[in-house]
Amino acid sequence: TAWLYGCSAANGTILGIGERTGNPPLESLVMSYLELRGNDLGIDTTVITEIAEYFEKELHVPIPPNQPIVGRDFNITRAGIHADGLLKDEEIYNIFDTAKILNRPVSVSITDKSGLAGIALWIHHKVGRGAHLSKDHPGIKKIHRWIMGQYNRGRTTPISDHEMIKLVRKHLADWLKESGFDI
Repeated sequence: TAWLYGCSAANGTILGIGERTGNPPLESLVMSYLELRGNDLGIDTTVITEIAEYFEKELHVPIPPNQPIVGRDFNITRAGIHADGLLKDEEIYNIFDTAKILNRPVSVSITDKSGLAGIALWIHHKVGRGAHLSKDHPGIKKIHRWIMGQYNRGRTTPISDHEMIKLVRKHLADWLKESGFDI
């Protein structure tokens, strides 16, 4: 908000790493500035993701999964109601286009809270934008029953992509074949 009151510059730290001076993360400053300006001013914001990946892979600096903008899970939903909103109109749920701005599309992690919509969204993201599969499809309901059985027996971790692929191939084989999609 300092920019609203005439501040012409701001100090920041990359990923919040730096001296204990209270400087905000540079990625947050960039996003706030662009929000205030209303356009990207030619700034390539996808480099923020590249910087975060470099810090993790090359410098071995762990980034908390829930860290805003750069954390692994910052734009992942596990809630079925949010997945349903994303299926209907991504812009309603995701206030900015994370795929365009950060080269990080919104995604879903499957848990007992994901519901039928979460499963449909996961499939939609994995097979491509042309996939139209109703959350009420019998195959999705079978996958959902399997998932709920896992959590009813005490599971506490998300369903892995590997597990989901096996479930989709088993319960949606006909749909995959008819639609020409592969997973």
